Amino acid sequence: MKAPCTDQQETQQIDARAGSTDQPLGPLVSRVPLYDAELSAPKSRVCVTGATGYIAGPIIERLLRAGHTVHATCRFFRADLTCPGSFDAAMEGCGYVVHVAAPVILNGVRRGEGRPRIVEPMLQGVDNVIGAVNRTPSVRRVVMTSSISAICTSAGDRPRGHVYGETDWNDSASDTYMPYSYGKMLSERRAWELEAQQGRWRLVTVLPSIVFGPTVGECGGSESVQAVKDKVWPGRMYPAAPNLGTPVVDVRDVAAVHCLAMVLPHARGRYIAHAHSTSLYDATHVIASRFPGFRASLFLTPYWLVWLIGPLLGLHRDMVTALWGPPPQFDTTRTTAELGLKGWLPLSDTFADMVNDMAGKGMIRMR
Repeated sequence: MKAPCTDQQETQQIDARAGSTDQPLGPLVSRVPLYDAELSAPKSRVCVTGATGYIAGPIIERLLRAGHTVHATCRFFRADLTCPGSFDAAMEGCGYVVHVAAPVILNGVRRGEGRPRIVEPMLQGVDNVIGAVNRTPSVRRVVMTSSISAICTSAGDRPRGHVYGETDWNDSASDTYMPYSYGKMLSERRAWELEAQQGRWRLVTVLPSIVFGPTVGECGGSESVQAVKDKVWPGRMYPAAPNLGTPVVDVRDVAAVHCLAMVLPHARGRYIAHAHSTSLYDATHVIASRFPGFRASLFLTPYWLVWLIGPLLGLHRDMVTALWGPPPQFDTTRTTAELGLKGWLPLSDTFADMVNDMAGKGMIRMR
């Protein structure tokens, strides 16, 4: 039996003002400095959901350094996502809402559990956040974190050679096949439906590929952090790695896209945040190029073996099927042109900064 909603008891509001802008620049901002549009935008109150999460941390740092006041809600439990009114206090007086919070469960979901564990919390989270927006007259823009999973499940969703763009929507995922992708697609569509029902605030969505890079705090719940900590860095990709396509973007670029989408008056619609279409095998060689003590994969593990033992290694068979082979290609021309993004961080910098950051926090041991 689900516990009754207790409104504010499980949603912490943090009033963080821009007093930290004089601090030395760390790797989260120094690699991707604030853009002129961020620095010159009028200062406002911004509500950021899921503030302890992987993507939200760098967003909050950029907002604070730009001089905004941030109302940050802590990482949500299921009761928070399903409780109407839980966001009202944190949203009070805010001009912008950056909705990042959502369940990120890519593996370990049994067949039949996709809707209750992933899809429904995503949909209810959107309903409750946007419900609070509709009750908060000061809000004029919502920036929501979606995912390339809302666009496609794999390269095979469309004919060979198709380059995915903002007009594409995932039509291959379901409750039982890649429920995370299905939930991302449904929740983003739901957000657009709710935006169309009113005329006061505007929605902008950001669709990152698989996010890597240094963290604010440890972000132990991040799937990407766990993959590096438990699988890649300990050498489980040596001597062989599965042939899994891996579309990658740096978390610092993702944060910049969110902040630019928030402050630029002309920003509208969907923006893809994607930098590199690589593979898990190639990623090990990129890491080895910066850390000579790390052993890169020597060959590819055959599909039948990965499919057979994947669940024992925490890799769901849906993921094996969806990601096997070359990754999808994405067109980010609109993102860079309309938001003024100068480019994407090199893949080697993303992984090197992430490894150094994790080692500095004691999450991994440097080789």
